[in-house]
Amino acid sequence: MTAYQYDIFISYRFTQHDWAEALAHNLVAQGYKVFIDAWELYGGQNFTQAIEQALRSSRCAILIATPEAADSGWVQHEYELMFNLKQKGTGFFFVPVVWGKFPDFPFLDIVHAVDFGDSNETRYREAFQRLLCALQQKPPGAAPRFNGLLKLPPTASAAPIKLAQKQRSFVEDIFTYVDGGMPVMVLAQEGFNTQHYAQALKEKAESRYGENNVLHIFPPASLKASSDQYFARLGKQCGFAADIASSWEWSEAMEQRLLDGDELFLLVTGFENGAEDARRDLAGELRGLIEAHPLEFRLVMIGGERLAAMKYEHGAMSFLNKLEEVPLPSVCMEDVRALYLARQGELTVSDTVLQEVLAFSGQHPRLVEACLRAIERGQDDWQASVEASNLPGQLFARFQDGKDQTSLCSYLQQVELGRYSTWPQDTLIRRLYWQNLLVGNTKGRLVWRCELITRIGKELLGC
Repeated sequence: MTAYQYDIFISYRFTQHDWAEALAHNLVAQGYKVFIDAWELYGGQNFTQAIEQALRSSRCAILIATPEAADSGWVQHEYELMFNLKQKGTGFFFVPVVWGKFPDFPFLDIVHAVDFGDSNETRYREAFQRLLCALQQKPPGAAPRFNGLLKLPPTASAAPIKLAQKQRSFVEDIFTYVDGGMPVMVLAQEGFNTQHYAQALKEKAESRYGENNVLHIFPPASLKASSDQYFARLGKQCGFAADIASSWEWSEAMEQRLLDGDELFLLVTGFENGAEDARRDLAGELRGLIEAHPLEFRLVMIGGERLAAMKYEHGAMSFLNKLEEVPLPSVCMEDVRALYLARQGELTVSDTVLQEVLAFSGQHPRLVEACLRAIERGQDDWQASVEASNLPGQLFARFQDGKDQTSLCSYLQQVELGRYSTWPQDTLIRRLYWQNLLVGNTKGRLVWRCELITRIGKELLGC
């Protein structure tokens, strides 16, 4: 019989930290040994190896499946590991947990999820009992009810987020391109939560072009999804009546609507998902639709490094070279109040402290969240708390290969790393940019996001 280090591994998007940690507390209270990265990892540790080892050392896993998680490359990676472990027949299994809006994870079509809804007390208690039964792999019975004490998570996190003025202006700027017939790619570095931008773009498009003319596709996360499964999923998301089994059938269905006189707005999120061949096929079909219907077909794509690659890797022959590139703006004071503090319930922070947070974090979204959590816990020296956590080390997880060390140590000594570009010619600098360790300054130069990042980098690499 296998001896496991952990009973349960919890996979979640970092923006769901408070909800995931409350769940972990409740499971520990039931006697389970739980792995959640915030409790187990430490600064300087190889984040990728530690996570994978912990998952392999767990009896089962919980995948917190929300729209934000579906948009996370790291959660998708953990899902692939879970799927492979389950396929080995060792008894490993995973339980999807949903709260808030139901996400578009393809496996949820065939795997039953425990739905916590809006996490109000009654719903949470009933769902938690069903989760306990699922972890024991037994049915919950007719009237599931948990009678013990539970740590309830904040429910405000599941509520729709209202955009600040800066975000509303950004959305308006996108539509100046779209209304003029220019397709757009919105590019986000690692750590940015794009869900609220996607929702705002969709709502704006529906008000402009009509709900029936606005389509939103989100490619399946699984790397094992075949091309026909990939495009069948996209066809379903577009509401096509016919069964779709190939890229050209999906493109034909799109084109038929355009030939019928419809003016379509297509929003593509999660482009990073799925196998590379399927992504390339999708990009190729989109390029064909853009060229054939420049006035009737309006396109906005949201993604990161892999989306940018479709514009830059092959020059004039690139699949998406016709798209206007619009990077997401950095986090500002208004963002913190509208997008972060709104999820923290009763937390009150002065403008002076928020300015300190932005300066210390370099406006990095994950570091901003970590600072606010430390402040919420009442830690006066919140800077030291964040620096001592595992998060700064996680930001360098992609760069702990020995072959990068010499060049990276050299770069860490420099103030500027060249002219700002979302696709620098130097491969290592490009990777640093997309990992969100670099940012463009007001002079159009690439610089390190903050002094904390350079200090941690030097320490981890022994520079």
